[in-house]
Amino acid sequence: MKFSTYKIKHPGLARFVQYILFNYSDNANQATVITSYANNNICLGITKEKELIGGDRNIKRFHCKGGVQSYLSGLYSLPHHFQVDGFFDEICIDFTPLGYYHFFKEPLKTYVLGENLLHELWGIEGTAFFETILDTVDLKKRGSMIEKFLLSRIIEFENPFVEQCLYYMHSDKQFNLASITKTIQCSEKRISRTFQRYFDLLPKDYMKMIRFRKALWMLQKERISFTGIAHECNYYDQSHFIKEIRLFTGMTPRQLHSSLHCIEDNVLVSLQS
Repeated sequence: MKFSTYKIKHPGLARFVQYILFNYSDNANQATVITSYANNNICLGITKEKELIGGDRNIKRFHCKGGVQSYLSGLYSLPHHFQVDGFFDEICIDFTPLGYYHFFKEPLKTYVLGENLLHELWGIEGTAFFETILDTVDLKKRGSMIEKFLLSRIIEFENPFVEQCLYYMHSDKQFNLASITKTIQCSEKRISRTFQRYFDLLPKDYMKMIRFRKALWMLQKERISFTGIAHECNYYDQSHFIKEIRLFTGMTPRQLHSSLHCIEDNVLVSLQS
């Protein structure tokens, strides 16, 4: 299994799209399980002749189906496993939470499978465009073409309160919801209602997710102690840090560290062949 990322160049689009990830395999006999962890992005997955379906033990599988297929993966707390067998070609467009609503009109769900998302979003033109993209071998050219396409498809989304909530959640180094409510002068109940409506997630869980991602990136680096990570990420202590890593991954920090695979300093996953 091979991976490559494309970094968005246009500042107007970089606010809404974190990166574009290409996952591909030209080995007919290869079988890989990709594990992704809680993250603050929303993935529009586009595949060539493979459809993502549900499976047992929280493992989702890609099975053969003609044409261009698509799915949507929203915000989630537990690890998600994707089994890939044989030839594979996938584009993952990873939107920021705010960016999602600059392309999609429907409320966010954890997963949308088995629907023709490209046609619903961009009609026949969108499906035809990604057919062309998936026939393009050069990944940098793919990324550039997708970036240009997305720039022309941005829609208006005006909700200052949602923008304000997200801004302060990502800015608050204490990961403290109470301090954010004081800053923006609103109740926790209002933030909770808003977050559940737009992101299908409680704000406290979202802030735990932000902290987890910070800890995850620190964990994959060498020479940083668990105590140091716990302090930097504002966990109460090392025990609290270990407990929360187990909650999000089902592993100890040491087990997680040995399993992490870093893709071009943009993406962290675990792989099992």
